[in-house]
Amino acid sequence: MRLDHVNIATTDLDGAKDFFVRILGLDVGERPPFPFPGFWLYAGDQPIVHLVGRASKPDSDSGSIDHVAFRGDDLDQLVKRLRDAGVEHRIAVVPETGRRQVFFRGPDDVKIEVGFPPA
Repeated sequence: MRLDHVNIATTDLDGAKDFFVRILGLDVGERPPFPFPGFWLYAGDQPIVHLVGRASKPDSDSGSIDHVAFRGDDLDQLVKRLRDAGVEHRIAVVPETGRRQVFFRGPDDVKIEVGFPPA
């Protein structure tokens, strides 16, 4: 298990992209054709910041962090642990890449993604 990326939802997609590129030196790179606007920002060959456009500011005090993502290596084992613990989850597949994602809520309602290679 390792940290994979952070997903930030923003009302100023271009401004957020420009900030991370200018201040942190990240590069705009390839992003799967999701049906919503966004950018993936890379440090070397790793897309570590995922930006997603949103229509309005969040209603919560948690800011704009949408989720924290980890990279896993055994999807079946994770799903078993989630089921055994009674944790609701959903599985998604990234367009074109086939990468599998498991989304669920952790403590304090933090959204967590664990990504896996294609089946």
